[in-house]
Amino acid sequence: MIADRQARIAASLDSVHEALRFVHRELDQVASDPQRWRWISVGAVIALQGAFVAALSGYETAEEGDVVDPSYPERYAPVTLLLRRARSTDYLNPPERLVLTGAAARRIEQVIAFRNGVVHGTSRDIHGYSESIHGPFRETFSTIRHVLLVHPAFEPGPHGLVTALIADQLAAISRRLVGDG
Repeated sequence: MIADRQARIAASLDSVHEALRFVHRELDQVASDPQRWRWISVGAVIALQGAFVAALSGYETAEEGDVVDPSYPERYAPVTLLLRRARSTDYLNPPERLVLTGAAARRIEQVIAFRNGVVHGTSRDIHGYSESIHGPFRETFSTIRHVLLVHPAFEPGPHGLVTALIADQLAAISRRLVGDG
């Protein structure tokens, strides 16, 4: 856990960038090996968690407790808890606060559940989840775009290079998801 708010934002953005690079590489191979969706889900959730940590750390009034796991204070909160916090008026104000429909939140939660199944060895075959997994992934990457690029809660200036790299990865991933779905 990184206590310094600016260092936490920088490390989170680096994590998002690396996770998106991983997702992009896996997407390049998914047509020949659909099981790569499992790894794409892992990378997508890592990127989502990093995006939420950066967003929830962005305000000058942000505290370390805004991103920690209440059960394990030395860890970041699970992505589902960070999702709730990013949608809460207790943590972010408009336009930074994440506003989602119930259906959109469920699509993101579908990606999180798929990733959890992969990590914990309980996942079913990718075809058992949905006829098209692309919608939930598009929603997830759209959420990352919102909290990091469209309405960042942190001052984007010092992070211009990494946010530009994140934007490039998100654009490439989005093109792949539209082209494949």
